Amino acid sequence: MENRKILFVCTGNTCRSVLAQYYASRLAADAFPQSAKAPLALEFFSAGLVVAKDILQPAIVSELLKKEGIKHFSHKPEQISAEIAESAGLILSMTKEHKEAVIRLFPEAAAKTMTLMEYAGFGAEDLPDPYGRDNLFYLEVFTLIKSAIKAAFEKLKKM
Repeated sequence: MENRKILFVCTGNTCRSVLAQYYASRLAADAFPQSAKAPLALEFFSAGLVVAKDILQPAIVSELLKKEGIKHFSHKPEQISAEIAESAGLILSMTKEHKEAVIRLFPEAAAKTMTLMEYAGFGAEDLPDPYGRDNLFYLEVFTLIKSAIKAAFEKLKKM
């Protein structure tokens, strides 16, 4: 992968893609140490397919990220656009439906779009949407996201 920008996509860009973006960013410093011999810069960002300006990010998202060492973060939901999709070297969606929507909207992105679970080698499973659910459900979804990102990093290290 020549372009090291990785885009995470979900519905509203308030929970799953945000958790993936910030967790991946935090892990990247450890998984991809920067050195003169092996510089490897990865950039992570996220966007939603249907961003509503009046939908707030659930507080549990901040709480879960704090537990992972991400103390200060602010996130404003971002609507996916042709420019955002084009700038990414890899697009990882949270569900098959998201993947299909990205490809339908931006056919030129088809070759670089897959679900996070597919890319991680976990099969065709979707990451369920925790929005509006209880905190335990968010924790379960975040646990899946973390496992998938760790597996994805192993794949990225070989590229």
